[in-house]
Amino acid sequence: MLLDLHSFHSSGTPFVMVGPTDNDGPLEPFTQAAREEALAVRLGVSRAVDGWLGTYAVGVARRRAMTAAFPEATLDLDPRYGIGTTEYMRSIGGCALTLECGQHADPGAPAVAYRAIVNTLAHLRLIDAPDPAPAPHVECLSLCEVIDKLHPGDAFAQAWHSFDSVAAGQPIGIRHDGSAVVAPFNGHVVFPNAAAEAGHEWFYLARPSARLA
Repeated sequence: MLLDLHSFHSSGTPFVMVGPTDNDGPLEPFTQAAREEALAVRLGVSRAVDGWLGTYAVGVARRRAMTAAFPEATLDLDPRYGIGTTEYMRSIGGCALTLECGQHADPGAPAVAYRAIVNTLAHLRLIDAPDPAPAPHVECLSLCEVIDKLHPGDAFAQAWHSFDSVAAGQPIGIRHDGSAVVAPFNGHVVFPNAAAEAGHEWFYLARPSARLA
């Protein structure tokens, strides 16, 4: 079991990224979702996100079809670039969670990390402590779309932060030609990057999920 600890750039509340549900697909086959979920609800955070690698791979496939327009955008053209320590851990038979503990300078982030470490050790019976009770409610969101920046003049319609809610039809960004990029459904903006270069990921969209309910 791997617990991968991170902090993030923009303001926001801590959250955990979990792997896929059990599946035998070609991208990220997995059989231990229940073990990951059992730990995820004991880390001390109230939000979980899944769907990372599948959504990233869809974006890669789209970018590969546009290589002529963005010859310099090489990193986002290989699906393996989306594989980090957690995805690798799952690929060799383990379980893994990424805990985003808070904004880089948040003085509370180290306490979030420490609590998660202790809870993980207790849950895995590696220390003499009771198994932490699961959180009564963990909001789960599934990443389902990634939108790329296509021109240096593309700009956000407002200053977005991860997990800001959007309503279907609401403008998220404005392309350089004045056309609006609107939310296709009621959901959340995730990982917005105003400094993204043309041909690279600009932001993700997530839907509410019943997983962990």
